[in-house]
Amino acid sequence: MKYLIILGIVVLAWCPWLKKDEALSIVDARVLQMQEKNKNLCAMSINRDSILKVPFGYTEEVSYDCTTTDAVYGVEKSTDTVFITFYKELIGMPNKSVKRSP
Repeated sequence: MKYLIILGIVVLAWCPWLKKDEALSIVDARVLQMQEKNKNLCAMSINRDSILKVPFGYTEEVSYDCTTTDAVYGVEKSTDTVFITFYKELIGMPNKSVKRSP
């Protein structure tokens, strides 16, 4: 029984059903969805060369830059690493909005 549990954990960690191209498209779709919902969202870009296979999914770098849309009230440029899980969800997606003056 314990070997079956270990085998299950190994298969989940390897996650052969999640391919690199699919992980890239998940991040692309999420960025597009976030930008459609919030017009004040900072400019976001994805470093497609940064995708890396890790246990239980992939990681990828997503950068955001609020200064390109609002130089006065924006936040500085930054890069976050997001995790695409084996069940095709994202963890750690940046969500920075441009601050507007009152």
